[in-house]
Amino acid sequence: MTGQINALKELFHAIIELLFVRFNLARIEFVAQKERMVKLGILALMAGMLFFMSYISLMFGLNAVLSPEAKIWVFFGMAGGLFLIMIGIFWSIGRNLAGQRRFLADTLHELQEDMAYVQGKKTMADWSLKE
Repeated sequence: MTGQINALKELFHAIIELLFVRFNLARIEFVAQKERMVKLGILALMAGMLFFMSYISLMFGLNAVLSPEAKIWVFFGMAGGLFLIMIGIFWSIGRNLAGQRRFLADTLHELQEDMAYVQGKKTMADWSLKE
């Protein structure tokens, strides 16, 4: 009877330790992700401000230099080009966020696999095939 209790205690300790390690890894990744997002936000804000300042300067310069017919083509062409660039940036942001969601899903899936291993539903042979 005490052998079974000791085995259950060891199993419980292994489960708790495994959960603790997984949650610590997830916490570390979330903190790093938060820091990256803050840095990205600051850089995006600075880039946006510099872009608008340079864009306004360019518009004033082109307005003084170009003929009235050329102004129409240049200004509408720039608006169209910048709109395409904006669409590309939004697409890139979407891909980045999708990658971050995949990381969380992968971490939770690995945690479920750990629990299945501890519960005896999976063996070490299953893990060696995965890696």
